[in-house]
Amino acid sequence: MKLSDKIKSTIRDVDIDAGVAVWHIESGARLDVNGDAPFPMASTFKIPILATACRQLADGLISLDERIALTDGDKSLGSGILPYFESGLQPTLRDLLTLMIIISDNTATDIVVEHLGGPPVIEGAMHALGLTDIFFKLNCKDLLRHMFPSEVADLPREELARWTTENDILRDGLAFSKGPENNVSSANAMNELLHLIFGDLFPEDIRQVALDILFKQQFNVRLSRFLPLGTKVAHKTGTIGGIRNDCGIIRISDDNHVILTLFTEWNEATYWNLPAAHHQRVFVVESAMGDIGRAVYDEFADAR
Repeated sequence: MKLSDKIKSTIRDVDIDAGVAVWHIESGARLDVNGDAPFPMASTFKIPILATACRQLADGLISLDERIALTDGDKSLGSGILPYFESGLQPTLRDLLTLMIIISDNTATDIVVEHLGGPPVIEGAMHALGLTDIFFKLNCKDLLRHMFPSEVADLPREELARWTTENDILRDGLAFSKGPENNVSSANAMNELLHLIFGDLFPEDIRQVALDILFKQQFNVRLSRFLPLGTKVAHKTGTIGGIRNDCGIIRISDDNHVILTLFTEWNEATYWNLPAAHHQRVFVVESAMGDIGRAVYDEFADAR
């Protein structure tokens, strides 16, 4: 069975909406399934942020060693460890970029976005690269605010967390939009960005900074789920509601690499407040993503 048919079959079998792009770097072979359709990036938008930071590093506008103070106002809902640290901590920009990617720290992300100049700067950097299918309008705090009714959206972080124990999020709000008013990308556009990062977009020392951070990813249960032990993947995941994304570069060998973007979405609402059923559904979806990752690996295992 052709790889594209395997991918389509896997998507169909688990009943998800998906956009998939597969690019083999050394041979130039490319294929996609729904690869030009827009999808919410969720936290994979942290790849465009990383790329924008690398551009500013290359231009001498920022430094990896500069320290930025954490304030209580910086602290965001969602993933990360910085909300649990005392205000006044002064991580370096390198620390913040690392936290942003490897554990998807939302507070670190928003500090970096502000330091770079805000969402318009990140979106502008993508469009300047010709990646006009990538839109970045909202930092983490603002994106997550759109998951709640307006009457509670501005409550303190702790109160919002308590609210979610008794109420479901808004599943038809801006955070789930596939339009340019949200943080969206096509699978092919994300692959193009990863291809540029891997290539000569940046000087070698800065390129290595970006790849080193991406290779340290701590969430490895999606595209890398079933890869051979020891396989290195420079990637970033993303999750909002039923959105489960993963985008990265699979290193098969020193001279054999394949870029894979998986944007997936399924109806999570029917599983809200049903923990066992929800965990089982997530297991099925993420295993399907792992099946696609392994099929891609096997397809190009002997390629050059």
